[in-house]
Amino acid sequence: MQTERIKRAWMLPAGVIAGLMLLGGILTGARIHGFSFSAWHSIIDGSPPNEVLLNKVNRWRQDDWSVMLPHMLAQRVDQPPFAVHNRLIGDGHYNMRVAIGAPVRDLFVLFRPQVWGYFISGDIGMAFQWWFYALGTWITAWLLLRRLTNNDEGTSACGATALLFSPFFQAWSLNCAPSTIFAGGTLLALMLLRAALSPFKIILAASLFAWCGAAFLLTFNYMPYLITLLYFIVFVFAGIALTRQNHDSTSTHSREAPRPHSYGTTGMRWVCALLAFLGILGLGTHLIASNWETIELVRNTVYPGQRLSTGGDQTIGHLLRGNIFNIIPPADWWGFRFPCEGAAFFVVFPLVFAAIFRDWWRTRRPPSALVLGISSYIVFLLLWYRVGFPEFLAKWTLLNRAPPFRTLIGFGIADIFLLCAYISHRQQLPPPFRNDYITPWIASAFWIAFHVALGVLVSSHAQFYLPSLALISGLFAMVLAPLLYLAPRLVLPAIMIASILTTYSVNPLARGGTTFIQENPLSQKIKALDQEAKTQGRQALWIVYGDRTLPNLLRMLGSRSLNGVHAYPQFELWKKLDPDGQFHSVYNRYAHVFFSVPPEGDDLEIKLTAKDCVGVFLHPDNPRFAALKADYLLCPDNHVESFDRLPRLKKIYSYAGKHIYQVRFSLRSVPVALE
Repeated sequence: MQTERIKRAWMLPAGVIAGLMLLGGILTGARIHGFSFSAWHSIIDGSPPNEVLLNKVNRWRQDDWSVMLPHMLAQRVDQPPFAVHNRLIGDGHYNMRVAIGAPVRDLFVLFRPQVWGYFISGDIGMAFQWWFYALGTWITAWLLLRRLTNNDEGTSACGATALLFSPFFQAWSLNCAPSTIFAGGTLLALMLLRAALSPFKIILAASLFAWCGAAFLLTFNYMPYLITLLYFIVFVFAGIALTRQNHDSTSTHSREAPRPHSYGTTGMRWVCALLAFLGILGLGTHLIASNWETIELVRNTVYPGQRLSTGGDQTIGHLLRGNIFNIIPPADWWGFRFPCEGAAFFVVFPLVFAAIFRDWWRTRRPPSALVLGISSYIVFLLLWYRVGFPEFLAKWTLLNRAPPFRTLIGFGIADIFLLCAYISHRQQLPPPFRNDYITPWIASAFWIAFHVALGVLVSSHAQFYLPSLALISGLFAMVLAPLLYLAPRLVLPAIMIASILTTYSVNPLARGGTTFIQENPLSQKIKALDQEAKTQGRQALWIVYGDRTLPNLLRMLGSRSLNGVHAYPQFELWKKLDPDGQFHSVYNRYAHVFFSVPPEGDDLEIKLTAKDCVGVFLHPDNPRFAALKADYLLCPDNHVESFDRLPRLKKIYSYAGKHIYQVRFSLRSVPVALE
């Protein structure tokens, strides 16, 4: 009977996972994805984005279409393809293993499945990456919630869907998905390993732990998510470890006595766990050792390397802003913060805390260890968010690498998990010893008053956000308060529906997009000039003036451009411009590097226009420009008037307001061997 129950419990997730994988495969084969990659139409020639099937592209998703995806596609067109060091970006020795987590032909790609599609084609790569993000997030959250809620299928499905469609995840176009998926996979593997009795299951769970743990480690490209979710794993697993369970069952809340097991099985579990951990540690050591030079460069940058924090610099209003912003988003996000930064979660943990204490008082039974573990994690983050830690503690906990405003992902995930765990725990509570009909309404009154005050406060700082809009937006969060006490199982479906209705149109559904990149007239001309240079035995070198996104087009075409997005400083390039290091603190960072003509005179100036945007103000007649050995300049209309007057430059092509100039008397006019 027990065996049959366990078999049925595993048949459903196997069927659901197989069905979603089939769906993902079909969509990937059709090259359908949700990235705003078609924004390149507006950058190149303003042509209509015919690839978009539903919704519209968002140019504010530059982290995707202008940064991440060009890095991925540059690996396909570089020679040789998928090398560790890309020759097309910056100084030509750009570490793709560390910079952006791009597809590279080496050991580490085994733990970065999200980029596997790029080995087939660019369009397949984008589609595979998107559906790995979307479906992987849902599947991982669903499997975890099933185990944490004693197989409460409805609660688990609603929780996973609410997380996937949360404003935070959708507005950032799921860029936090790899960290979330692999953190969830690591936690799930630890749960399976703890519950497993047979040698086969122990080995299988330990192998999953090793792979997911290594994949999670390789999301180090964005440390705030890695550190925040690492503590989520620690706190939640601690709660699970303190919860009595029935081994080899799917429940973590069972009050049955655990089945007896041999000392040998327990010993095997510990040995396999240790071996898996050592495997993760070994891979991390190999990664650091083989990329130490680049890692040191990143660690010593002004941004993000020295972006250190001691916490305590955020407000409760900032944490709960999603409750008033996300139902009816303001029309002009740019008046406050752009949509990604403004997006958050529907957060209800203050209400859940109040309900937990109320139930404890009424039934005299403390919350489950799991509920306490998730609650402790939220309190831990709250301390970091509002109070902060001493510098030494912030350093040794690694939280100094996770600024409080970047830990919002932990609050959002923990909030949904706490709500699911509370609903599951509440069903097991005995009849109350004390009647209480007042506390829910008191808590609701405070909750409503808080949202009214928050809405008024936000509207006073952002003129475009009207008080009436804030009150309407906060109405949904206010309704959740009494609902949590009167009908708690309806809260998650309400959040899920609200999330879907709010965010379903945030990202487009598009088919492909790389064909336009390769075949538009401007790209065709750029590739023709590159091919002409190759017939002379050299690699043409490009500089883009007056635009911070166009340089990233060149790397997708197989052209080498000095500027564009540099995930870490390209010091070989900067030495040519700044041999004395006068501007070192300016360019020693992750940066969008753009060139422009100085407003007056011809002196070189390198300055910040934003914390991640470095402007190089250099006239083409300046001797330092000659040191760059550029062959071609690409610029928009606003530089034509000054460039047309320079005898050093010859305009050779114009298209849709973009102009290509050949550099006369270039120091690279003498053919040299390909680097």
